[in-house]
Amino acid sequence: MKKLLAVLVGSAAALLTGCGGGGGGGGSTQQLAGDSGSTSPLAAYIGTWQSACDNHDRQLLVIALKSDGSGSLELTPTGETYFKADCTGPVVATDGMSAKITGKPDGTADMPIKLAENAAATNLRVDKFTSSVPAYTFQRSGASVQYVLRDGKQQWCVSVDNGESCMWDEGMHSALSVPGGLSLRGNDLYSVVLDPEKGVYVLDMHYVKK
Repeated sequence: MKKLLAVLVGSAAALLTGCGGGGGGGGSTQQLAGDSGSTSPLAAYIGTWQSACDNHDRQLLVIALKSDGSGSLELTPTGETYFKADCTGPVVATDGMSAKITGKPDGTADMPIKLAENAAATNLRVDKFTSSVPAYTFQRSGASVQYVLRDGKQQWCVSVDNGESCMWDEGMHSALSVPGGLSLRGNDLYSVVLDPEKGVYVLDMHYVKK
């Protein structure tokens, strides 16, 4: 399964597997969402973002301002599964959630974040927010997706060029509220989440503007 809660959940318990983030920040200029001139300090993040291809899978994140005038973000994460491992050709399955994520602004902070597994930490200015979502389910759709029972678990499976891509149906998940944040460096968007065991923010996903 792809990492659908990329800016909400950093816990592996809430995911079957995770794609993870990555990629170096280089010397790109740091951009604060608050510099956008909008009434919301998070407005610079509005748009559609995508992750790098990871063995058939690519993550998308659509960010918009909530229509209630609160200045909070509305985040819609989805995953695309391609027939080919390099994410070319047709999309054979689309994964999503039954509820949208809300990101409530919570100030900014400078944080040392490792942008790649073996890299030294880079200092990022992070726009913090509290991410929340009501009770939700995961969903998978596609013309060739099959809903099957395997090893005692209901799964959505779809054929890809080297086998199958399957996602468990874990039913209804409880509502969640998790500290997180976003940071822009040029065209690179980094999402971070609070690691509850270490008490520090860590990289969750790396996106570029689509």
